[in-house]
Amino acid sequence: MKSTAELKNNADKTEESKHQRDDSYVDGISAQHSVMNFDEPVKKSPDSSNSGFSIVSSRTCKVLTIATIIFILVIINLAINTAILREVQDDKTIVNTVVGSELDQPAGLPGFKDTTTWNQIETLAKSTTLNFYLYSPTGSSPRRWVDNVLTTELSEKFGITLNRIDAVYANCDLAAMKLVCDVQNEVNAGKTTEGGSVDLVWINGANFAKMKELDLLYGPWSTNVPNSKNFDFSNPSISFDKGVPIEGMELPFNLAQSIFLYNNRTVASPPTDVPSFIQWVKNNPGRFIYSDPLKDFTGAAFIRRLFYYYAGTGAGGSPNDLLGSFNENLYNQHAPTLWRILNEIEPMLYKPAGQTTPWYPTDHEAEIRPLMGSETIWMDFSFLISEASTRIIDSSWPSTIRGYVLSTGTIADSNYLAIPVNANNREAALIAANHIASAGSMFSRALPEIWGTLQAFDPTAPSIKEWDRKCQG
Repeated sequence: MKSTAELKNNADKTEESKHQRDDSYVDGISAQHSVMNFDEPVKKSPDSSNSGFSIVSSRTCKVLTIATIIFILVIINLAINTAILREVQDDKTIVNTVVGSELDQPAGLPGFKDTTTWNQIETLAKSTTLNFYLYSPTGSSPRRWVDNVLTTELSEKFGITLNRIDAVYANCDLAAMKLVCDVQNEVNAGKTTEGGSVDLVWINGANFAKMKELDLLYGPWSTNVPNSKNFDFSNPSISFDKGVPIEGMELPFNLAQSIFLYNNRTVASPPTDVPSFIQWVKNNPGRFIYSDPLKDFTGAAFIRRLFYYYAGTGAGGSPNDLLGSFNENLYNQHAPTLWRILNEIEPMLYKPAGQTTPWYPTDHEAEIRPLMGSETIWMDFSFLISEASTRIIDSSWPSTIRGYVLSTGTIADSNYLAIPVNANNREAALIAANHIASAGSMFSRALPEIWGTLQAFDPTAPSIKEWDRKCQG
């Protein structure tokens, strides 16, 4: 296994890691992303035995971006509606927020006649199969939601058969996600506007940037589907995907926020900031491990989270110092500190029995989460705020696991749905994406027992307010 220094050298040589470094200067602190800083250390709420995510601060948190405001409003809306949702989730009059008359208007979508309406697109999609490409390993929340919720809804409501395709993150020299190369190869083979193997894809970051750069995406379409009204596309946290303008090529899917996790049976006082976390790792050898940042998005997010501290607050400044486009001089100034810290903790990281060299798993979900469940490691990192509660519910983790945010802040971003330029079933992709963007579908994904992920809706949108009114009425 390569050392951390070698990983750094390799990172400098790859386009994928270049995007990751670009992201770390905007992810969580600019208008594209959000960070929450707290004036006092984060504490565990006394009644949060199964919450998996609890923040208590005696003073109001500092809001650095528009996206954070949206995040706070999302939390408020989730608190109000999650319990109610269980009773009204199957009510079709509530789930479907699209007014009938809107569906008879020209859809205004590229590749269709100017007079084609949404109802006509829905008719064309009926009795067809949708190939949906997404990260969904066995036992994961995305797979559970797709298989148990979305597949049924698309079949019952629209007559669409969903074929889930588990995303592959290997064997592509263009980006981390193999689909980027697959679509490029299909287009090169003459399948330029149809005949592709994938109709809808869950995507963001460098993979989206590369597909957009290579003209491998259909659009613009996202602002024209009926449920686009549930989002504020003027909000930079939506209109930019890790610094890249989406320009109608993506529709918001979920929000993600990074948290740290600990076992309160073995960790009585969890570290409250980055320096104390690093010291905790040194004091507790073999009780923490992170995944390969070049091969796993959770590992990459963990590295970015540390970089924000060592290039911001830890350097005597603030995350605001990192605002703007990628600054190579600033990166070169602060990156050595991070590499030094990572090299210092490398000998203290967990290694399987018999492993003599450093071990960086390539799949955080499959290789590291079980270690937390077996209490082999005592702290972990996640980009899903309900990671603990979801795994406690499904009994894969003990009830002593907690999730929390360090006093030095957190990072968050949006993820999206996109349609490849050569999607063979564009009609079903549009219908499915629009349904996924409905209020009912969003709130189903917010339930911890199903997925427990944050949503990117605009809480001030009339359609969302109407959904709230019906839920509470």
